Amino acid sequence: MSALDPAALFSATERHLGHRYRLERLVAASPERVLFVGRDTLLNRRVSVRVNFSGNDQLRVWFLREAEALGQLDHPAIRHVYDVGVVADMAYRIGNWIEAEGLTQAVARGPRPIPQIHVLARDLLRAMEHAHANGIIVRRVVPTSLLVGGTGRGTITDLRHCSYTLPHIPATETPTGMHYMAPEVRDGSLGDPTADVYAAGAVLYYAITGVEPDADPEKIEPPSKLRAACPRALERVLLRALKRNPTGRFFTASEMLEDFASDAGAFTSLATLDATPPPTGDEDPNDWEKRLRRALGDDYELIAEIGAGGFGRVYKVRDLHLERMVALKVLHPNLIQDPAGAERFRREAQLAARANHPNIVSIYDVGGRGGLSWYTMELVDGPNLAQLVEKEGPLPVDRVVWLLREALSALANAHAGGLVHRDIKPENMLVTRSGGLRITDFGLAVALRGQGKFGGASSRSGTPQFASPEQLLGDKVDIRSDLYSIAAVGYYALLGYPPFSGNRPEVVLAKQTTNQLPDLESLRPEVGSELVRVLRQALQADKNARYPTASEFLQALNRAVRRDQRARSTPAWIEALTRPFRSEKR
Repeated sequence: MSALDPAALFSATERHLGHRYRLERLVAASPERVLFVGRDTLLNRRVSVRVNFSGNDQLRVWFLREAEALGQLDHPAIRHVYDVGVVADMAYRIGNWIEAEGLTQAVARGPRPIPQIHVLARDLLRAMEHAHANGIIVRRVVPTSLLVGGTGRGTITDLRHCSYTLPHIPATETPTGMHYMAPEVRDGSLGDPTADVYAAGAVLYYAITGVEPDADPEKIEPPSKLRAACPRALERVLLRALKRNPTGRFFTASEMLEDFASDAGAFTSLATLDATPPPTGDEDPNDWEKRLRRALGDDYELIAEIGAGGFGRVYKVRDLHLERMVALKVLHPNLIQDPAGAERFRREAQLAARANHPNIVSIYDVGGRGGLSWYTMELVDGPNLAQLVEKEGPLPVDRVVWLLREALSALANAHAGGLVHRDIKPENMLVTRSGGLRITDFGLAVALRGQGKFGGASSRSGTPQFASPEQLLGDKVDIRSDLYSIAAVGYYALLGYPPFSGNRPEVVLAKQTTNQLPDLESLRPEVGSELVRVLRQALQADKNARYPTASEFLQALNRAVRRDQRARSTPAWIEALTRPFRSEKR
């Protein structure tokens, strides 16, 4: 097979992967690797299919090592990897398909608009900060592998020369786009965050001027000489990033972003840049606590942290004006980085605050200061359901039924008011000391939609095992998605683990779409067959096959419990005789 024969490449890839991925077209090819756009036939979504046919073991190891590096990261501005493997003479990796164009193509029409530069800078620098927090130095970003959308959103697709792959790069390999790499990296250094600051500065310089930066940092012309409209503040930031000596640059991508956001000009798009850098996993807890105390000022006294999750951290605080203890949820700054997101959050919080039900946590206030946003709510004295099951194991059937009844009653009330939760999971179901239930975070997933994968669903583990299939697929979500999640929580409480397990969302989704549920009756014989039937119906992959409302789900649950109780107290031979008549009445 000729290395660059498109028909042969297409045919060979389809022969090896066609059972799962249907190729649509070849996008790019080189002697080392080929890129197709295809469709995952099981999950019914478009994917990128990258393959390596080189037959060179060293190149193949390098290819797989890059896939492993991408798999270490989970950031919206870095291409995700879903699957990787080797079949016969071909190595492959599957990633998300991004509807965008390379920065080279975009700049060919002219330098990018200034507001779009702001958006691209935010995405690029935050992606780099995420990589650094996970121990990876990107080292090289070139315009051909940096995808940009119509609004300027950027995605890094290439980590071939990152620190993670460096030991496996062939000695004969000379990277393209050397002038986009920091001078010390070109000289063979591993690099550090300041090297990525240079790489970001170089690619942003190209985006705003349409001219590639000179390989010699001392000869790089100020952007304003090439494009008079370049704001002086932006020029200052870029020229500092492009210093030859690493000590003269910003020390981190986060520092560069903070400087850029606070002084990059009077464009309205700058509102999308949070002037206070978001906390990272490496941030000193004492520094974070000091920052939060300053932001809370004289309104709240910080007592203790009581929880953390995908949307932020929860603290026990004292409301100094009303002299009462409340829970305060501080949202991660990344989640409301643009004015539209902040406005959605306020709107949904107001809607959730109108939900008046004993099984819904009451919201008291929405506020923010110093780059942080939060809302205060009723302080529930008790663990969440995940903590309870972790401590006690699978719960008694009657207790689970009680919790389901309270949850469905709360959902019926919320849905009637036009409020869909979208993130029902054990961590959002608080159990009071008296055994009651409070559901929290109503409306938060929709208010902050688009800030993560899988339709806004989140979980402490990072795998949305309680989200509905349509939510994981990014389809329209309605009240039936909440009912699906409640049924999944019911299984979790009865078994001690989710009904659809898996270390990746794609694995979970594959089990959901084929209704591969655990055999609850065998695992928990005391759970009646009628209750199992009701839970299984609520967990159907086809949302039209589920209960249409929380009220109908609740009614079916109550009927099932009565039938199971009657069956346990009825001799088996009578039960067998009467079952057909009861079935006709359903």
